[in-house]
Amino acid sequence: MKLFTLSLLFCINVSADIANVTLSSEKTLYIVDGDSISMQMRIAGIDTPEMQQKCRQTKSKIIDCGRLAKDYLKQVLQNLPGELLIEPAGIDHYNRILVKVYKGDVDIGQLMVEAGIAFSYKDTYRQ
Repeated sequence: MKLFTLSLLFCINVSADIANVTLSSEKTLYIVDGDSISMQMRIAGIDTPEMQQKCRQTKSKIIDCGRLAKDYLKQVLQNLPGELLIEPAGIDHYNRILVKVYKGDVDIGQLMVEAGIAFSYKDTYRQ
């Protein structure tokens, strides 16, 4: 987690598009303890099911697709080789920091769409 936060701060500082991040709400922050905060970020260009969302896999089978999407992202970030790169892309209307996430040379948002785990938001990853 410390490496992730350090990477984020480094990316924010070197980015020409977002030099300083100003948020109008503390809702984007998660207070870990007295001297640690984490920021809520959203992968730009994709949408996945919410954590409690269920999906119908077949007529008689319901799956926990929100949990499936979270577990897939976690697995990909842990198992793909290469360094984790988080590139700030903007701030959404919920004051979340939008980021592009890469592991090595792999665009994680694109990978999730291609795997059928995420939907492309607008035309970001549509062919």
